[in-house]
Amino acid sequence: MSELGISAPTLARDRVSVAQLPGGDPAFVASLRQAAAAAYREEPWPSSTRDEDWRRTPQVDKLDPATYSEPATSARETPEYLSEVVRGPLAELDAGAILVDDQTGNLEGGDTPVARTLAVGLSQDAETWRGLLGTVATPGLRTFVALNTARFTGGACVRARRGEQVPAPVRLVHGVDQGSAAFPRTVVLVEEGASLTLVEEWVSPDGEADLLVPVVEVVVERGAHLTHVIYQRCGDQTVVQSTVRVRLAQDARYDLSWALLGGAWQKTYFDVDMLGYGSESKAKGLCIGGHQQHYDVQTLQDHIAGGAVSDLLYRVAVADRARSIFAGLIRVEEGAQKTNAYVQNRNLLLSPTAKADSNPTLEILANDVRCTHGTTAGRVDDDQLFYCQSRGISEQAARRLVVEGFFADVIDFFPEGPLREDARQGVLESLEEMVPSGSLTVGPGSG
Repeated sequence: MSELGISAPTLARDRVSVAQLPGGDPAFVASLRQAAAAAYREEPWPSSTRDEDWRRTPQVDKLDPATYSEPATSARETPEYLSEVVRGPLAELDAGAILVDDQTGNLEGGDTPVARTLAVGLSQDAETWRGLLGTVATPGLRTFVALNTARFTGGACVRARRGEQVPAPVRLVHGVDQGSAAFPRTVVLVEEGASLTLVEEWVSPDGEADLLVPVVEVVVERGAHLTHVIYQRCGDQTVVQSTVRVRLAQDARYDLSWALLGGAWQKTYFDVDMLGYGSESKAKGLCIGGHQQHYDVQTLQDHIAGGAVSDLLYRVAVADRARSIFAGLIRVEEGAQKTNAYVQNRNLLLSPTAKADSNPTLEILANDVRCTHGTTAGRVDDDQLFYCQSRGISEQAARRLVVEGFFADVIDFFPEGPLREDARQGVLESLEEMVPSGSLTVGPGSG
């Protein structure tokens, strides 16, 4: 039992209880929580033998949220590991709001017109958030969404009002520590014609067995634009179960850059619903894993309206006994003509025992569309190494350059400035830890 909280019988599936926001829940939130708790109790636990989504992630069979402690509900000093994150490279971002969430419901940095704590946002602007919270990611969607909905206390409401061009990024840092389970909830509304940049960081310290279950719900209205950046930099014993769901209206635009650079094992869902004609989603992500890390990423590009464009690229490098699983589905609903959609997964295997499974698929119910998918898996290209070495570059430096270059198009998609440099530095540091010099296997390239 951690000194931060108490043992967590309230997370046991047969008797899970609902949490409350500081100051109490608005009525619509309390009702939503009760429905979520019922869904969590009634739905079968995910199974690697029964559920296709979990077939390659047997770790879920032994995961029990009740073994984690619960965060305290009273304020405490910001933990040092969170302070270090805030003082890190992104301190140069000049963010308009920096909200540090330690799951007590208190956000360091205070409320702003654009970003507020859940407690403040849901109580003071209930009419706005009533139609969003729990409707984009419904409690019955998945087990961990139900658990998050029943138990969230920390997180933020982020809103760009109609026509507002928010000049500075909003930065949210969600943390978990001391052997606890945390359930941050972010709800985002970018109203008609508005634009916003949102940076989210999911973090935890090394050496602590924590559980982090973030859920992000996003609505981008007609002609609006959201630039969204997600960094997952959790400690070596943290389990992460994350869900990001996005809805795009007519002519809305959504750009997502994401990096998975830590944790023990992780299951991530990313879903985007193309609800409006002319909407556009571009998502580029990267993952670096070593030791026995396990990353399971499942994406959905759901084209409900015609004339929309979605493009997703996910690049992975795994070493040692690490494993990556990717399942990417493009679904084109009946009548969604003139759809243009692409999903691509590229994997670089840095040791003989590393493994990558990839399954991009198409489900098309319209006949005037352009939908493609691609996947590759390979080792460091010996021809590329030879090319570098023939120009006087040492073997060690050549190996590093090849692997860094593998991620270049994803890194370059991060917004220019501190965000891009932080992504690049994260890749370099992860490679230094996961891929010691001379440890890379070579062979045919992965493309």
